[in-house]
Amino acid sequence: RPDQAVFFIAFSILIFVECQHAVGVIGRTTKISCSIKTTFGSDQKIIISAASATKRGETDPVFWFQNDVVKGDHRFKLASKNDPSLLLTDTAVSDEGQYDYTAVTNRGIIKDATFRISVKAKYNPPSISTWPVKIVEGGPADFYCNSSGGYPAGAIHWFDSTNTNWTMSATLEVTEREDQLLEMSSKLTFTSIDSSWEPIRCVVLNSKFVKEGESTIHLMRIDECPCCSSQTSCAIHFYLSLLDSLIFFIFTCSHMNNAEF
Repeated sequence: RPDQAVFFIAFSILIFVECQHAVGVIGRTTKISCSIKTTFGSDQKIIISAASATKRGETDPVFWFQNDVVKGDHRFKLASKNDPSLLLTDTAVSDEGQYDYTAVTNRGIIKDATFRISVKAKYNPPSISTWPVKIVEGGPADFYCNSSGGYPAGAIHWFDSTNTNWTMSATLEVTEREDQLLEMSSKLTFTSIDSSWEPIRCVVLNSKFVKEGESTIHLMRIDECPCCSSQTSCAIHFYLSLLDSLIFFIFTCSHMNNAEF
């Protein structure tokens, strides 16, 4: 009957699903919190008999269930019976995105619900190095800082002993690994290094510019070499020392022979 159709259309507008933006950690379980909202104030229990979630840009649902039978990506499941909230185990970078959510209940079909999943992973402690390994006071020097295993892209900042930020003089390269996690590599170049700036420190920041790790390095200067400034010079120094010792030995032997006569 026409009046029944009008009543059903009006009724179906009064029930909907509302989901919160979910932020998941790579490799862990993410909860997508959803709730059924009604505006008619009925105390009648709402029973969910089927549901599906489809990622934007894809045609097939990534997950759906009907009468407790789950199909699709088995990492998805309802948090509990008649609760529209979802659980996603072993969260991956590929799960990030916007989803359309549909639920079938005893009060009708709920469409047009959406939720978004964002993912993150903490970067590993950074490693820092220099080239050349031994620095000449006032000479050029490159500093390298690397950190991997994080997501999404962040930043690497550089500081000296006075807490001066040298990041504007550095370059940052971000590459994606096979597991879709990221590696950040920063290079800081000095055309004339001043040893009073040490220790040099690199700080890894996440996408929200929150520090996740840092590393420091003290300069190894050439004048700290116990021998001299290079392997070639060390070799020369060694042979000169050996020659001096040989001359002294010959002189001593000659003096002893002359004394015998």
